[in-house]
Amino acid sequence: MFVKNKKNKSIVFLIVFTFWVGYISVGLTEFYANISKLTDAQMNERKNELVYLQESFIPLVIEENYSLLTDRLNSARQLQFLDFFIVQRNGEVLTWYNNFDNLDGINVDYKKFNAVVENDHLALRTVKIGDTKFTVGIFQDKAKYIRAMAWMMKGPILREILLVTILLSVVVYIYLKDIIDLSKILASRSREKIAEIKTNSKEAETILQASMGLEGERVRLEKLSEVYSETVGPAILHELKSGKEAPYNFEATMCRVDLNGYTQMFLEKDNTYLITILNQYFARAREVIQRYDGLIYQFVGDEIVFHFKDDMTPGLSTESLAAACIRDLFYEATVIENGLPEEANYYFKLKGSFAHGVMRFIKLDEGHAMSGLPLIESVRLLSLVDDKSHQVLTFFQDASQNTEGLLFVFDRKVNQLKGFKEESMICRARDFNSIEWIFESAMWDRLSYFRADAHMLFTLKKLRLMAITRRDDDLVKILHALRFHKFETTLEEISKEAETTFHSFFTAEQEKLLSTKVLSAYVSLIGRIIPKEHWTKTLEDQLAKLLDHDDYRVQANTIVVLGKYGYPARKIWENMFSKNNRVAADTIVEVAKQQLNADVWDALHRLLSSTQASHRSSGDFALESILKYYGELDPVYLKTNPFLIKMQGLRKPKAA
Repeated sequence: MFVKNKKNKSIVFLIVFTFWVGYISVGLTEFYANISKLTDAQMNERKNELVYLQESFIPLVIEENYSLLTDRLNSARQLQFLDFFIVQRNGEVLTWYNNFDNLDGINVDYKKFNAVVENDHLALRTVKIGDTKFTVGIFQDKAKYIRAMAWMMKGPILREILLVTILLSVVVYIYLKDIIDLSKILASRSREKIAEIKTNSKEAETILQASMGLEGERVRLEKLSEVYSETVGPAILHELKSGKEAPYNFEATMCRVDLNGYTQMFLEKDNTYLITILNQYFARAREVIQRYDGLIYQFVGDEIVFHFKDDMTPGLSTESLAAACIRDLFYEATVIENGLPEEANYYFKLKGSFAHGVMRFIKLDEGHAMSGLPLIESVRLLSLVDDKSHQVLTFFQDASQNTEGLLFVFDRKVNQLKGFKEESMICRARDFNSIEWIFESAMWDRLSYFRADAHMLFTLKKLRLMAITRRDDDLVKILHALRFHKFETTLEEISKEAETTFHSFFTAEQEKLLSTKVLSAYVSLIGRIIPKEHWTKTLEDQLAKLLDHDDYRVQANTIVVLGKYGYPARKIWENMFSKNNRVAADTIVEVAKQQLNADVWDALHRLLSSTQASHRSSGDFALESILKYYGELDPVYLKTNPFLIKMQGLRKPKAA
């Protein structure tokens, strides 16, 4: 069903166990050899005693004093000189005894006299005196005798084994304590304590120095990765992290946004002033582009080049995202312009363009780059804007359908772009629809393209009002469109409004005014837009009430959201064993992010080994989510923690 992982043991356990197995094996071999010799000697001695005893009792047979003979034989038996006897005359049994009270077992016609007859189980001797046969014997089961001796000596043997094991464990632990401590630290997330370990041996010191060197290298590479993340554009970094080998193609919408009059500003204004304004603009622009899932490729002077990949935005149009993103960039430029002093004597206006098509990620002699027709087309489109008093967006007519409801085209003109043989219909727009218009016209699918703080605040207020007025169908559509909002707001007012709106949703659902589907979707939205610094105990307590909700979707989304904000694992632990596979899987992931233990392993194993395909799929989801989380958080911990090592062994092999 899934691959099993062999659990590695502690080095102390392995050494003690190996020594113990070897010690026991050698000890048992020696014990058997000694006992075997002792047994053989004991048996020979008993046979000699048997012969002597029988010879001493012959006079009683001759005198036919069978009563006294029986008494003497029973006394000898009690003293373990013999185990059975029988006296026969002409087929008649005169006296007898054996341990099994079975006369037929010893009442046979003995033919051999005056000699010890034996096999692996017994030894006997018969003498014939006239018509009388006198037979005595002993049992000599060697294996049984050895077992009896071992049982009799079990106390001293066990004490010796225990003392040797304890002594060896203490000695091994003392000399390997440094290595044990090092392995524990490496298997934890507190590896800064490595330097505190004191070594006892040269070998341990070598391992310690190597571990410190690797940890130092890990920290260095982590910092280097951060530097690269800041210096290499997000677009290039995204492709490098994808694991694909360049060159390869992908479809995207390439965008360019340029500052009108930048050259004049550069020549007329002080560099410090100019840099301050540009940094303010670039910081806002970066945040806006990220909100729409865009990837910045280059900053070229005052120009920003970025794109939206089709495969990163399933269910959405990248041309619509481009138009919406540039709309919000125009708004940020307006805010900056309105904040300029009156004596600034210049506009802060942008112009933008976008073009959709096939892009190619390539490797250069030094570094990587993008190529493709949209790069050239977006440059040519941008060059067509000569209006410096307005913010203008240009794009091809082919994108009009995707931008419908987002903007107003004020000009369409056939133009032959520089370097292109064929003419194209070019659209220009400078006015955009507002979110108020979206709600008035109920174009709910377009809400996916309104992601500014102002848009979010307006939407939350509308949601609260609609919850009160029972517009359940509209709420379902709105929240469905907002599923693409996967960014945290920086505006505390939005977080407060989200909390207030949740209370309205919670109350309405409790009073059966709204469906659980709406409540579930809104809980998920909360987790996507509220940052940890805006999280409140009040909201946490309200959400915690949903952990026992009748609807499993509400339960699952609540667990995910609470887990994001550090809700104690012990308070949701039992949900790992929920009969609902989604609730169980989401709980396993959130608990595992806080602590890895046998309970998490058992809950995960239960899903993966289920007879139901849906449960196994949920188990696979939980498994991959946990491994991905720790792989990004701490790759060393991923490779050293025993539970994570076992989980990696459960991974299904990837299809070729």
